[in-house]
Amino acid sequence: MENQITYPIKAVSNLTGLSIHVIRAWEKRYNVVVPDRTDTNRRVYSIEDVEKLKLLSEASESGYSIGTIAHYNIDELKRIIGKSNVPQKSEKPASTENYLIENKDYLENCIDSIKMLNPRKLEKELYKALIDLPQPRFIEEIIAPLLEKIGDMWKDGDIRILNEHISTAIIRKILTSLIDNNSVSTNAPSILIATPKGQLHELGALIVGVIASSDGWNVTYMGPDLPGEEIAAAIEKLHPKVVALSIIYPSDDYILDKEMLKLKRLLNNGSKIIAGGRSVMTYKSTLDSMNAKIINSIDDFRLELEKSRN
Repeated sequence: MENQITYPIKAVSNLTGLSIHVIRAWEKRYNVVVPDRTDTNRRVYSIEDVEKLKLLSEASESGYSIGTIAHYNIDELKRIIGKSNVPQKSEKPASTENYLIENKDYLENCIDSIKMLNPRKLEKELYKALIDLPQPRFIEEIIAPLLEKIGDMWKDGDIRILNEHISTAIIRKILTSLIDNNSVSTNAPSILIATPKGQLHELGALIVGVIASSDGWNVTYMGPDLPGEEIAAAIEKLHPKVVALSIIYPSDDYILDKEMLKLKRLLNNGSKIIAGGRSVMTYKSTLDSMNAKIINSIDDFRLELEKSRN
């Protein structure tokens, strides 16, 4: 694709209105486009790829099943979209808007369950969402916003600590089972995940574990509140390609800076450090001194994993 304009997947997502996960799913399942690869093995898309994805999105929103039109070329897609009598399929169109409406229902049902202190209903709603949605979308569109909402409700006094503890216990159980159940090759790259000493909130780390395992990484999850020397000992023993640290709360813990500096002194095997979480920017100077890569979103984390794999 020399001398041609190309776009990274995030730009394609913005141009087409399709989420990154939908684009990747259509590539994998239906081979709708075949992106080129850069020297670092990152996907890049041509203008024609972007146009086809736009047309597929429009056709899908009009009622066509993506599985039946994935092999159409651009002219054929333009032709069917231009027809006035577009046949309506019985299945729901795979538009982002419809996804958001459906997911809003899931979220509202989960929030109602938490407020009513009904853990069985919460677990049922989460498993219904997990059945209907691919893992990446389940994490990004259900779990992540739900955890943020739980935190906000607790801070605002809308729920008790009891509600928060019970709901997070159920979410923890589901996330752990997803990591355990994801089938990964023994030759896959390895990632070690933990929260540093004083960081007791582990669900962000578990989310990272699910994302990594679903992307084909061997995950070693060490849990929360680990001293620097314990993380360093695990790195020395396991030699992971990546070490992911989740930093959520508190955001003003002077001990964490000391723990990170201790970890920096103990590291000598070249593992890449990735750090993320709500409070990560508070410790930016210390993390920068460790050459840690700070990420601010799930998409950023995925991109770093893709870079690290290659």
